[in-house]
Amino acid sequence: MGDVALTVPVIRNVLRHNEDLHITLVTNPNFTSFFYDIDRLTVFPADFKREYIGIKGLFKLYRNIKSGNKFDYLIDLHSVLRSWILTFFFSVSGLRFFRINKDRKEKKKLVTGRSLHSLMHSTERYQKAFEKVIEITPLPDTPSIIPSEKALTDVELFIGNEKIPIDKQWIGIAPMAQHELKKWNINNIKKLIELINNQYDVHFFLFGGGEKEKEELERLSSKHSNVINTAGTLKMSEQIALISKMSFMLTMDSGNMHISSLIGVPTVSIWGATHPKAGFAALNQPENFSIQIPKSELICRPCTIYGKGTCKRGDLACLNWINPKSVLQNLQSFDILLGSDQ
Repeated sequence: MGDVALTVPVIRNVLRHNEDLHITLVTNPNFTSFFYDIDRLTVFPADFKREYIGIKGLFKLYRNIKSGNKFDYLIDLHSVLRSWILTFFFSVSGLRFFRINKDRKEKKKLVTGRSLHSLMHSTERYQKAFEKVIEITPLPDTPSIIPSEKALTDVELFIGNEKIPIDKQWIGIAPMAQHELKKWNINNIKKLIELINNQYDVHFFLFGGGEKEKEELERLSSKHSNVINTAGTLKMSEQIALISKMSFMLTMDSGNMHISSLIGVPTVSIWGATHPKAGFAALNQPENFSIQIPKSELICRPCTIYGKGTCKRGDLACLNWINPKSVLQNLQSFDILLGSDQ
């Protein structure tokens, strides 16, 4: 999800500065809301779990995309087996293609400890892929994911139904991540909420997805009258609309981190086994908004690029050494918690 979200500012920028260009984007149907209000962009939803399964499914997808369309170029922004196969089908038909350079060798050096210099951000890699066929201008530091008017209206109804006070600061928390090596313990989130509640008059919104996450977040929200669990209750378009109303978001290294930052909401992120220098930092956010244990204190960081694997130490020190009090202190130093302490 995060990878797809990070294509939005690039695609929007490419189309903005090339008025005769049209793009057809093939992506997961769940992510189409990211691309709302982009002129000359056609989003082609591809469900790889139901409709386009295996080699036969990819060939069917190739035929469906090609049907009635004439393309000049194909750009592979994902560079995985599935996109390689799809690219092969198009290349056989004579279409020229270009592919993102993920620089896997440099990323491997990062996790083996041979290097800790900042790698190119993912958005720059997307830009360079387009640069092979079209003129590219630098990305502006403006919001690129825009909530739809309908979603904003629907969220207003949701907020009204919940009778959430509008005179309090709204804080969004997305405590989940796809992999355990990127996920702060839920008890730390619970403690942080308690610490903030002790000093500030605020309202919290919890964001997540899936039944397991929904149940876990429901248990957390049930203990506080000022905590609303949105997991499983909102469509993606509505989540985008609600996030846009947050004073700030606290996230893991996750898709929600990218969505929030691309909407233009101040986004504070907690990093465990992964590292912002791998090219996946929240776009247009201050560097110190990435809360992490320095490599000088924990030399095994980063041990993974995407969060896959298990902790070789066995104690998840990269996450467990980050405590709720220190996160609160960071939030206070960032001057994004509003109002007087109680």
